[in-house]
Amino acid sequence: MENTPFTYAQLVAIATRAERKLALQQAKREQISALQALEELLQLGATKADVGNIAQLAVLRLQQANEQQVLQTARRAEKAADRKSGRIKTAPNVSEHAWLAWFDGSAVPNPGKCRFACVLQAPDGQVFEYAEHLEYGDSCDAEFSGLILTLKQAHKHAVSQLLIHGDSQVVIDEVNQHKNSSLPRMIEYRQQVQALCQLFETIQIKWIPRHKNSRADALTQHTTS
Repeated sequence: MENTPFTYAQLVAIATRAERKLALQQAKREQISALQALEELLQLGATKADVGNIAQLAVLRLQQANEQQVLQTARRAEKAADRKSGRIKTAPNVSEHAWLAWFDGSAVPNPGKCRFACVLQAPDGQVFEYAEHLEYGDSCDAEFSGLILTLKQAHKHAVSQLLIHGDSQVVIDEVNQHKNSSLPRMIEYRQQVQALCQLFETIQIKWIPRHKNSRADALTQHTTS
């Protein structure tokens, strides 16, 4: 094996965390120095990477780290641009032609005055926000009203493919028929939503946790006159 000019500290800087751990285990097992064990592992890594020696492996890994840093910087810049433009990021498997939507509703007190809202995002990233209120209702009334508002506004935009997100498990389960309430009010809401869903070519209504529904939630917190 080559006699490298690297100190142990330099080898540690080149090595991955896994390699450092393996080198210590090898040194203990074979009764050799930690420097020798790490040198052997790094030379093996250089051979596998087809770069010949540890010095070249160090250069390769530095290049890879720089490329990763550039990629992360680009991703942060993209996210900042999305926030500035109002575009909301979502899962990559959604059709590029689909509109995205988020809805929410709140009642203060519960029951009490309700405010409900939705956010629509067009495939080109343009965002539309809508909010309305009811003089009296509970959180269920508010959430269902938010979903119905979403469907109506999407239809006004001539949307054909729609993916809706909401953080109300009760409403999502009702409309997806995972759980069907026998309460007349719930049946009426469910039927109204199902009728509106027929206006779209494809539609999905998915549950998301509240912290991922912050934009629609913020709209429900605005006071109404």
